[in-house]
Amino acid sequence: MGIFDFFTELTGSTDKKIELYGRRVRHKDTPVEQREAAAIWLAEEASQASLVAMMGRFEMTYEHHMKDQAEKERVERLLLATGVEAIPAVEEFLRRGRNFARALKVYEELAGTSQAKAMVLELVEVEFGKSGLKPKKKHDLLVALSAYSGPDVSESALRFLDDFDEGCRYATVEVLIAQTETGEVRDALLGRLSPDEESGRVKHRIAETAASRKWTATEVELPDGFALNNGVISTA
Repeated sequence: MGIFDFFTELTGSTDKKIELYGRRVRHKDTPVEQREAAAIWLAEEASQASLVAMMGRFEMTYEHHMKDQAEKERVERLLLATGVEAIPAVEEFLRRGRNFARALKVYEELAGTSQAKAMVLELVEVEFGKSGLKPKKKHDLLVALSAYSGPDVSESALRFLDDFDEGCRYATVEVLIAQTETGEVRDALLGRLSPDEESGRVKHRIAETAASRKWTATEVELPDGFALNNGVISTA
């Protein structure tokens, strides 16, 4: 601990302490005991700023996997113990954070499935409007979206079927497969069985679904192991 940190702990304002303890919880070189104490202080402060700072622990991955998971689970419990008062802070973190899965889990427990679904749709909308140079959060949000269903989920996901990132396209396929089948969804998926789709993994997942559901098609480019028999996609 530096001399500046020492005096901040003794005499610093609440904002300075939130900044200090926020740095501690997300820094892997901080001793475990200090990270835990910092997280507890931030949880007890229970302001939106302190809870967001505490969730910074979700952004850091510690090389000792079991300890890393245990610390993150402790932060989850501290958030849940705060109750619904933590919801605005969790929403802020979800909008800002990169590693949001644990925060989303807490959010769903505190706010309910319907509100969690609305939040994921909001976040997906934000990612749709961003540059595609950093697709990780977009990909992870599409994976999260597959846990929900409804016409709004299908409508949101359909826009990503031609995303430049192969992982995002595959995640989109999984979202759409998980929805109640409609003609629009079916036609959109079949449309990826074409030379425009360069990913064999994406094509195989669509063809697998098409064969199991006995989808009909006319002109499709099928991966190895599948064939068009009397207009019906099936395994070869």
